Amino acid sequence: MAQTATAHLLSDRQVDVETPEHVAIGYELADLGSRFTALLIDVALIILAQLGAWLGLYALVSLFGFRSLLVGLGLGVVVFIGFVLMWGYFVFYEGLRDGQTPGKRRMGIRVVHDGGFPVTVRAAAVRNLMRIIDIQPAGSWGVGGLVMMLHPQTKRLGDIAAGTVVVRDRTGQPIPEETASPVATSLGRPRLSDEEFAALQMYASRRASLDAAVRSDISRKLMTRVERHFGEDARRWEMSPDAYLSLVHDEELVRRQASGAGGRAGTAQATALVRRQRREWDEYQKLLDEARTRGLDQLGEAKVSRFAALYREMAADLARARTYGGSPELLYTMERLVGFGHNLLYRPPTRSWRRFLAFAAGGFAALARRRWKPILIASLLFYLPALLTFAAVRRDPALTSQLLGAEMMSRVEEAAEKEARGEGYVEMPEVFMPAMATSLISNNVQVTFMAFAGGILAGLGTAWILVLNGVMLGSVVAAFANVGQTMHLMEFILGHGVIELTAICISGGAGLWMGSAFLLPGRRTRREVLVTRGREAVSLIGGTALMLVIAGLIEGFISPSDLPREAKLTLAALFALAMVAYFAFAGHGAEHQEAAEHAGDR
Repeated sequence: MAQTATAHLLSDRQVDVETPEHVAIGYELADLGSRFTALLIDVALIILAQLGAWLGLYALVSLFGFRSLLVGLGLGVVVFIGFVLMWGYFVFYEGLRDGQTPGKRRMGIRVVHDGGFPVTVRAAAVRNLMRIIDIQPAGSWGVGGLVMMLHPQTKRLGDIAAGTVVVRDRTGQPIPEETASPVATSLGRPRLSDEEFAALQMYASRRASLDAAVRSDISRKLMTRVERHFGEDARRWEMSPDAYLSLVHDEELVRRQASGAGGRAGTAQATALVRRQRREWDEYQKLLDEARTRGLDQLGEAKVSRFAALYREMAADLARARTYGGSPELLYTMERLVGFGHNLLYRPPTRSWRRFLAFAAGGFAALARRRWKPILIASLLFYLPALLTFAAVRRDPALTSQLLGAEMMSRVEEAAEKEARGEGYVEMPEVFMPAMATSLISNNVQVTFMAFAGGILAGLGTAWILVLNGVMLGSVVAAFANVGQTMHLMEFILGHGVIELTAICISGGAGLWMGSAFLLPGRRTRREVLVTRGREAVSLIGGTALMLVIAGLIEGFISPSDLPREAKLTLAALFALAMVAYFAFAGHGAEHQEAAEHAGDR
């Protein structure tokens, strides 16, 4: 009874997963304090990296002057670094460094899939793009914090969408030794029953990771179940329940070792298992440490084969130890060893450049064709408000000032003067074109990220962003048309705009496809469908990011250039035809179809 009650108290912060060997592994959930501290460390590192980039740019300006081409390139690099740090830092470390950012590594926590598997790059991308919603309102993290407090596994929206969970990453204690102490005989026989000792063992193995208030509560409750054995011990009244139970645990270990009732390993059968298998366990732990340090691929074929065999034997021994009544300390340590081996052996293969190029060459187009329905709905949500707003502003020009900001209104008012002087919509010195291109790419990619992330709100956030951007587009085009400067605007935006607006519609379709899990889950649970569609949708976002890189380069270097209007419009038509041809014909090969079909795989 004591064991069951205490196990319940200690399992509130634990999630159990089953390995392919049908052995359950318990992971201790990371607490909010550890996760918040890890986030502060990571944010501090990001800020320091950005500060270093700006200091480097300042050094370039000091050496070469503000108008130097090298400074213009440097400014573009600084803007790019800022974007990558903001959106790529967490995806890189969590997706390619086994679920641990530097902050998480410092706090001893990591991100894993719900099934215990190492987190993939795609899942890490879904998880971290959801930060746009989690940090609301206004960067306060109110949404994410509230969801984590209410969720039984402390998940934020990003974890729910990606199917991930944040757990503690502790190696556990060494495999318990079973050598008897020379003073064992002076202490006498064990005083606790096997059930009582198992409960005490579980508490002793976990007490260091418990908060002080939780530790005090559990130790007090556990003390009420075992104090009948220690009523005559004066130390009982001189110490806190936590300190006294720690002392009793150490003494009881020695008593049980000497009596043969089972010591730190648990029962006599578990003790015999430890003695019989220790040599193989030590060999497994040595290979495990080497694999975690150097990487499994660096061990060589013979060592990897041996490691896999020892892992399977270790998993089987964990099942035996549970059957034999192994101590919580032994089981906890074995679970950690099996868990680390599981993560190494079942880590998904790293996506090669060949797979990436195959996706860019045709897999993206094939995936977009497969999900044409949500993309079509997103296009309607974008272009229909644009057309309605265009018609409304054309009929009532007074609406322009209500829909557009002061900066855009000034651009509209200056359009005729610029046209008369032969100037374009945007006049940009060549030295700053790299910075402009990088800035535009970053801004547009963030818009697609927001459209995707809004899907977690059952698609409502995505719909709002699409409608809002559609209204803005219709307002701007109508405002220029009202002053007779439509072509002045079109020569600038058509070259990149067709690609850019298509990317926004595709990203909106990705958000709606993910959000459809709440409304149209089919025969599976909404949680399962959300994870699957979210990972497929984020592949669409990866494709739109490539589109926006192309659009940003056009917008940064061609749109503001001195090329004649006819040349710009001709190029815009060629870009549009190339894009239509890509989505219509690319990706019909078997390799590209496979890339599209497996876009949502783990």
